[in-house]
Amino acid sequence: MAKELKKASFLKRLAAYIIDYLIVVILVSLLSGPFVDVQKTDKYQKETNTIMEKYQNNEITATEYMQSISPAYYNLSRSTGVMTFITILIDILYFVVLQFVNKGQTFGKKLLKIKVVSTDGDLSMNQMIFRSLIANMILLHIINFALITFASKNIYIGVFIPFAMIQYLIMFVSIIMSTTKDGRTIHDRIAHTRVVNV
Repeated sequence: MAKELKKASFLKRLAAYIIDYLIVVILVSLLSGPFVDVQKTDKYQKETNTIMEKYQNNEITATEYMQSISPAYYNLSRSTGVMTFITILIDILYFVVLQFVNKGQTFGKKLLKIKVVSTDGDLSMNQMIFRSLIANMILLHIINFALITFASKNIYIGVFIPFAMIQYLIMFVSIIMSTTKDGRTIHDRIAHTRVVNV
């Protein structure tokens, strides 16, 4: 029974996440490389980095930072639209399909000897979908892609930035929750799952 299994430690979960993240980044880079305008992307990346440096060095206020970073980030997102689309596909295949087929394990989880289990019986595809939408930021990537494809710059800034802030807040809270006694994060509670040692 899943309840008899010992919860996976925060460090094991973190190590598995890093391994999985690197695998996904490599796959996305290989598949999207031919479709991304590297010069344009580098230009927008440098622009966002410059704005961040100015803010960190107190050269601009928080208001000026938000006014500058939002359009710069929009341009960067537009230049990497194909990469965002490929990221969504790889994330779904890796974190939902592969993990479901492997009974709650990605390659990272398999190496660290941990897995996702259901608190309600057998692990279902729906649980993997709900869990991954939040845990692997698939929902944020989908919102980002939809907005850069169909919305204006002002709508993008008004919608995506708040969603991104909420996602990062959820991640921060989930990290803290993963160190508690039961180790269940926000996405674990929503999906009725937990991460345990194998």
